[in-house]
Amino acid sequence: MLPSIGTLSPPSFTLLTAFMHLLPHTYAQACAAGSAKEILGNWYCSEVQAITYSNFPGHGYYNRVTHMDAETGECTSQTYHYSGSMSPLNEELSLHIRGPTWLKQVAVYTLDDALLGKKKRDVEAPRLHQRVHSLHQNLHNGNKRAKRNQEDEAEKRALGDVVKVTMDGRLVSWTNDYAGNAAPTSGALPNGGDGKYGNVDAEPTTSSKLANGDLGSSYPTATTSSFSPAGTGPGTDSGSWNRQAYYNADEGTSEGLMFLNHFGGTNGIPGTAAGGPAFGASLSYASPDGKYGVPSSRILKNAMIDDDVEIIILSNENCEDGGCGYTRPGGVAYHGFGGSHKVFLLEFSMPLTGKSGFNGDMPAIWLHNAQIPLTSQYGTNPECSCWTSGCGEFDLFEVLDNGDMRCKSTLHMAPAGGSSDWFLRPTNETITAAVVFAGTSEVAVIRVLDGEQGFDQALAIAVVDGWIKETGGMSMFKLFYYGGAEIGSLPKLWDRLLNGLRTSLMITSLLHCR
Repeated sequence: MLPSIGTLSPPSFTLLTAFMHLLPHTYAQACAAGSAKEILGNWYCSEVQAITYSNFPGHGYYNRVTHMDAETGECTSQTYHYSGSMSPLNEELSLHIRGPTWLKQVAVYTLDDALLGKKKRDVEAPRLHQRVHSLHQNLHNGNKRAKRNQEDEAEKRALGDVVKVTMDGRLVSWTNDYAGNAAPTSGALPNGGDGKYGNVDAEPTTSSKLANGDLGSSYPTATTSSFSPAGTGPGTDSGSWNRQAYYNADEGTSEGLMFLNHFGGTNGIPGTAAGGPAFGASLSYASPDGKYGVPSSRILKNAMIDDDVEIIILSNENCEDGGCGYTRPGGVAYHGFGGSHKVFLLEFSMPLTGKSGFNGDMPAIWLHNAQIPLTSQYGTNPECSCWTSGCGEFDLFEVLDNGDMRCKSTLHMAPAGGSSDWFLRPTNETITAAVVFAGTSEVAVIRVLDGEQGFDQALAIAVVDGWIKETGGMSMFKLFYYGGAEIGSLPKLWDRLLNGLRTSLMITSLLHCR
């Protein structure tokens, strides 16, 4: 609750007055002179081909859910302080698609962090080497961090066997070369993020063939290939971003990912509806059209996702290793896509349908901190989701009004906000877009690509660097945030106003020049 004006000291009142005066103009200031337009409460400036978010603070906090009581619908959480390059967006993310959208291809790439700049390696390599050597030692000493007696399996590792580890929110691996005093190969070790290690999975997970359930064999089942560790898959080479997951609608194939939705526990399908409206339905395996849940994983069919139908894409690595943190009890749970260096490559269109009403003819593509769908994305109790405390949502292409032709981007975290420039909605033909998280440069870039771009096993570093660095006409948008509270969250904001301005987020919009 905000204090009354009468309780404010003169300096405090002056600060509050100045801030409240600033609010109505925040978004309009992102526009070039004379270009700002307000439509139904949303500001729009110019059509662009790319938006670059920079100057991430690299530290902050949010509330991580630690328990969900299905009997009462109540949740408990703990304050989690994060730090590191691109945080909290370096944590595992889920990809969300809302119709009307026709998704033709999607791929997720990560960069072998050992290929990053020498300066970063010089700073972090000694610590990483020491910790990874200790990790190898622990594996051979039967460290009991892995579930299902994986420590026993780790002890049996011979030279040349593969060891998988979640580092900095990202699944990586190396070939075991530990033999007494032998040191691990440094070329496969990441240097990005805060250097923290996650859970150890000493044995790569393999899945049995999924049953066809009650849908019959006419629907293809998802492939069971595991996450391909960076630098080890076919078609990769040194100095490249390597593909971890892929979907091709025309071919009806997918690898390294799962298509999910929110029908868990309904009609006897996997997942849970325990907790009722407070939690909302949990994740479930999505039917090929995304409209209902099914008993096992399916591949999204080559068709438009209908209005207000949402598909969630996660990796095909389940959370049984404990590396996902707290997840909804009884729910379907898979790892997201983590790391401070990752690329989401998408080919899609957003056809016009003419529908109105809630989310009618309003397609969207966005990223969530994966903890959100893994706990409660659409429940009525806000304490059951880390979203309310700023764990991270990144809107990439979002249509805000029925039938509108403009897609906006917004960042929901601390700091929060978005450019008033917009992407042209691709209604008739597909476009290919790249979303690049470049931890070394501390930028996140959304770019509509020119010409044809392949979804190959590897992307050359020079190509991705070009997506990051390419410039044209440039407009600057500066968003202030105060102590971790986003604009519009005044109760949280007031608690931090008197502590002053900690940092700012610079959003650069690269203007589309035709």
